[in-house]
Amino acid sequence: MGVADTENAWAEVTDSKWKPTFERSIVGLTVRFTGTCPRCQHPTVFDVPKVIPGSGTVRGAEEFTMYCQCGHPHKDHPDGDNSCGAYWSYEGDL
Repeated sequence: MGVADTENAWAEVTDSKWKPTFERSIVGLTVRFTGTCPRCQHPTVFDVPKVIPGSGTVRGAEEFTMYCQCGHPHKDHPDGDNSCGAYWSYEGDL
């Protein structure tokens, strides 16, 4: 395990000071955000459907919650969850 894995045991936490920067790309009907988790510092990817499911409405600028999907098995993680448990708000264009 790397340093980040042992220092950041799994916890469902957020911090209003986190302002991570993500690269945004379009992958089919999905907007893919690629960047670094502000808590564990592992690379993470977060996908958001470009069309609101069930509505056919294309998303524009909005606020939503992103969460760590780093794929690293942090200490004390729940079964099936390989992340640090962090989440944060994102506001911007999709």
